Amino acid sequence: MSDRPSLARTLWQRRYLQLAAACLVAAAVCTAAGAWQYHRWQAKHAANGELRGSAAAAAVPVGRLLATDRPLPAADRFRMVTVRGTWDADGELYVRQRQVGNDIAFLVVTPLRTDGGTLLVVRGWQPATGSATQRPVTPPPPAGEVEVTGRAYPSETGGLGAGLPDRQIQRLDTAAIGRRLGASAYDGYVELAGQRPDPGTLPVLPAPDLTNPAGGADEWQHLSYVFQWFCFAALALAAPFVLAILERRQPAVREDRDGADLALTAD
Repeated sequence: MSDRPSLARTLWQRRYLQLAAACLVAAAVCTAAGAWQYHRWQAKHAANGELRGSAAAAAVPVGRLLATDRPLPAADRFRMVTVRGTWDADGELYVRQRQVGNDIAFLVVTPLRTDGGTLLVVRGWQPATGSATQRPVTPPPPAGEVEVTGRAYPSETGGLGAGLPDRQIQRLDTAAIGRRLGASAYDGYVELAGQRPDPGTLPVLPAPDLTNPAGGADEWQHLSYVFQWFCFAALALAAPFVLAILERRQPAVREDRDGADLALTAD
């Protein structure tokens, strides 16, 4: 008959009580981390849904979203807008070192003069095939008034970059471009999707990837972190019980081994 203490008595030993207290703290920390990741997933899910809805919504006049004294609301990124104006080919700029598909490219930014101010439009793109000092040769924008449709984006920040070749810029900072042009520019820009009456020949940028439009970690990554943290919490809670059970099994295993050794000796 075994004289081993019961599981409950084993767990009531001081060392197991200390271990249980430490594991409870660890489980609480892991649970809090899991809850935080769950809230992050909720926020990311909502932000992605909002941006996908913005991209799918009907086009609105540009003045509904953009103004010279008001930045684009975050929820309206990717919204299609329409605007009428005339292209300012002399003010055209080239944003360098941008990725378009598998190509390193220049973004062709052409000011569109409108009744509400100067709207900066990414009219299209060209691959960067020459030296760093060369800008691409692009087809000029059509003359006369055009109606432009495109996706709205917030302005980039950080200025245009220093020491760059003629007409090349590093960032699409609309305020800095407006100062360079001496014009009142909208606080935000548009990526061209189409224009009338002349669609032009410059290739336009592809539609944005909306699998994770808010950026950062994907939704599934946040959910995986939630699962991991809650698993860690469960493991922490189970650790004292598992260790106590293993400790109680050790004498039984030792007795069985000793019994087997005695039987072999007798034989």
